Amino acid sequence: MPSSNRRVLTLLVVLMMPCICQAADVPEPVTPQPDMLVGAYYFPGWSDPSRWYCIKANEDVQHPLLGYYPEGDPVAADWHIKWALEHGVSFFAFDHYIFQGSERLEAALADGLLKSRFIDKFRFCLNWCNHAPVETQTREEFEQFAELVVDKYLAHPSYLKIDDRPVVMILSGYSFVKNLGVEGARDAFSLLNRRCEQAGLPDAYLVFCEGNIMGEQAVKDSFAAGAEAFCLYNYPYAGTGQTGPGTYAEASYEHLVEQGLGLWKHWRGITGGRFWPTVMPGWDRRPWLRDCDLVRTGSTPELFKRSLSLAREHVNADRIVMIEAWNEWGEGSILEPSVEYGAAYLQQVRDVFCPSAPSPDVGLDAPIYELQLPRANRWAFDFDIEGWRSSGVEDLHFAHGSLVATSTSNDPQFNAPPNYVDPEARRRASVRMRVTPPEGAPETGVGQFFWSTVERALSEQSSVHFTVFLDGRWHEYSLDVASNPNWAGIIDGLRLDPVDIKGATIEVDRIQLLP
Repeated sequence: MPSSNRRVLTLLVVLMMPCICQAADVPEPVTPQPDMLVGAYYFPGWSDPSRWYCIKANEDVQHPLLGYYPEGDPVAADWHIKWALEHGVSFFAFDHYIFQGSERLEAALADGLLKSRFIDKFRFCLNWCNHAPVETQTREEFEQFAELVVDKYLAHPSYLKIDDRPVVMILSGYSFVKNLGVEGARDAFSLLNRRCEQAGLPDAYLVFCEGNIMGEQAVKDSFAAGAEAFCLYNYPYAGTGQTGPGTYAEASYEHLVEQGLGLWKHWRGITGGRFWPTVMPGWDRRPWLRDCDLVRTGSTPELFKRSLSLAREHVNADRIVMIEAWNEWGEGSILEPSVEYGAAYLQQVRDVFCPSAPSPDVGLDAPIYELQLPRANRWAFDFDIEGWRSSGVEDLHFAHGSLVATSTSNDPQFNAPPNYVDPEARRRASVRMRVTPPEGAPETGVGQFFWSTVERALSEQSSVHFTVFLDGRWHEYSLDVASNPNWAGIIDGLRLDPVDIKGATIEVDRIQLLP
């Protein structure tokens, strides 16, 4: 488990500071010529400052050298392009989220990268992250995707092309084949080609970014439907027996390097060489999942270089190697320069793919974006619900200085907004509320107060119980949270389960954390 020996962070109200440099201050990139294309997946999940809180609060993970940047700022994109180009990364494959014609998380690409001063020197493509049930992967869904992306992205002069054909990656392209059959999928994919033709573009070059289909027939069917190549997004659990998050475990990064090599050989075989190998710099989802997932330990720039060298031996005629990812900060799979490593991981890309290029200057001595974590010790609901969320209730609202709702289950829950607490300074919790029960309810019920930390997920072990009076009167409940040994580290989440009664009217006047 990660160490709990941490310095206490200074926790202030949230404030995203403006960039302290002007766009003109970002130096022009020097562009070496790698002998094959190297792409990096780009996760566009950092446009909201609150997304960075879990990164800043955890000292055991990497932190961005650029600072906690708001995606969509062209200055941040300038730095990203400069760093990528100077170290041999030719393009970003942007994780693209669209469902039923609604686009999400597009600011990093549409407002950032495409407005960068250096976009004419760089390339990009889309990686459609179609995280939706197979049965939703229909002809209509693909048509809506095509209508949105061709003019907006594929027609851009910097869009990545192979043999002059715009590259479109699909995270689960086989879902269309599985749902529609080979001919149905081919027909759906033809909609994109027709839309490309209308825009004066050749047919799209489809790459299935798969990880779950391993059978040769599925691969053959995908090629028959129109796929041109395959790749993997990542493979963190390979060879561990673990298939996903749920429990904490550790496995070495060196083991991951060997597993990657085995996967590339396998996929190269079943695709007839039509495969792009993907290299991972690491895997550590503690910022997002705390102690509920596998961590790959012992990643070093030197081992990453070894994996890159192996990958370049397994490319096909496209001569493309992918890296996952440029900026998966919440998953610890990071190529972007960090406070901890500088550009050490990027330098391995340069050494493997353009070794004669001079070592570039990173160009930053300190972050240009700052972020301060939110801290609150008291919620009085004087004007609104103050960002609290709920489940197991209906009609959550503000009324007369209280948070009010009616429980629809025996497990109503009120979740605090993002917040960071020093448990040494706050030893007790206080809840003032009244509960009006339904007819026939007992005289008392049970409430529970939960918390999570940057190390531990919310659980029964990190909670205290208290008796709740079901008499429709106001009561102040004092909770000795510090008596629980898990009230330690940095508290980053709070949840109040006010009572274990269905049909009760719950009114919370105040929640406090006290010395």
